[in-house]
Amino acid sequence: VRSANWRGDAVLQNTLLQAGISMTSVNATVLAFDFTPISPTFSFDFLFASEEYGNFQCQFSDAFAFLLTNTVTGVTTNLAVVPNTNLPISVVTIRDFLYNSSCPSANVEYFGSYNGGSAAATAAVNFNGQTKLMNASAVLTPNTPYHIKVVIADRSDENSDSAIFISSDTFNI
Repeated sequence: VRSANWRGDAVLQNTLLQAGISMTSVNATVLAFDFTPISPTFSFDFLFASEEYGNFQCQFSDAFAFLLTNTVTGVTTNLAVVPNTNLPISVVTIRDFLYNSSCPSANVEYFGSYNGGSAAATAAVNFNGQTKLMNASAVLTPNTPYHIKVVIADRSDENSDSAIFISSDTFNI
């Protein structure tokens, strides 16, 4: 018998908890690698998309993080935050009340588009909604090893999925 759920990610859960958001994650997917930059500049563009927009944007949200760790100092920073805050990017932290009037907008200036209903046929992605193109960046110490972990997981159930799209032309290390 195949299970619809697989393990979550404790590091992702702890990252959210540090921002005051508790979650039990399931179905975690991780991409992680080590690199040594030759430049102090690190950045890439991405967008977050989710089936939870419109339907469940008031109650809960899947979660993701871009965790950058300086392996010499051990300091880890989540680069997937709402600009000028420490809030992790999610359906709950970036939303427009026009698509679910049960809750107010949050950081609506970063909400990209709602792709549900009549907009579905011409949407660029097959998700109910998405953020605007966002940027993750950090200042690095050249010739110092770093570890990056990109992790996304469902919150408690597998019913509505979310995704991260990373622009290949902007990945600068």
